Amino acid sequence: MTTKQKILFNIVYFIGLIFLKTWRIKQVNIDEFNNCRQMGKSPVVALWHDSLLPLAFAHYKDNIATIASDSKDGELIAFILKGWGYSVARGSSTRGGVKGAIKLIKMCKSTPMPVAITVDGPKGPRHIAKTGAVFIAKNLDKVIFVATLRTKSYIRFNSWDNFILPKPFAKVEVVYSPAFYVSSEINDDIINQETEQLQQYMLERSKEVYSPFL
Repeated sequence: MTTKQKILFNIVYFIGLIFLKTWRIKQVNIDEFNNCRQMGKSPVVALWHDSLLPLAFAHYKDNIATIASDSKDGELIAFILKGWGYSVARGSSTRGGVKGAIKLIKMCKSTPMPVAITVDGPKGPRHIAKTGAVFIAKNLDKVIFVATLRTKSYIRFNSWDNFILPKPFAKVEVVYSPAFYVSSEINDDIINQETEQLQQYMLERSKEVYSPFL
């Protein structure tokens, strides 16, 4: 990273932090997730890409691992996430995804911590889950929690994911699901089957928690 990039990234980071800290964030039904963490496990938190920003910021300074793209755009994302206290493995579902997932798994086996994954990222299709979350969960503690966003004060962008940005001072609720368990079997057919089950579970959660975001 050049000196110019570092200065620019720091400006973006601190301006963004001022904005994001105006949100009134509440984590709902998080006890089961926290109990899992306290047992020394590494649960996977699955979320839709459209809700990425508020759901990621809800775990500010919370020691969670994730994957950021190994592209040039991913440099800024990784810089921001590290500033928020995330441990970041570089890779994506389109470039270096397997390498990033394996690095993340090794990271969590060395130092147990939760993993946050946008299941339909980085480029969609929207609300169609890729296999990464299931694959990672199978190699860790076989448990996934779905995090779903609920807020009534927001802007939606005309992007592939209809990205959601809560307005300043918005009330932001992050609602955690009961545990979704995957098997220990690691083969393509089982991974694909359980990914479809996870996708359906996430859609049901979205409908139940806040259907306007479907």
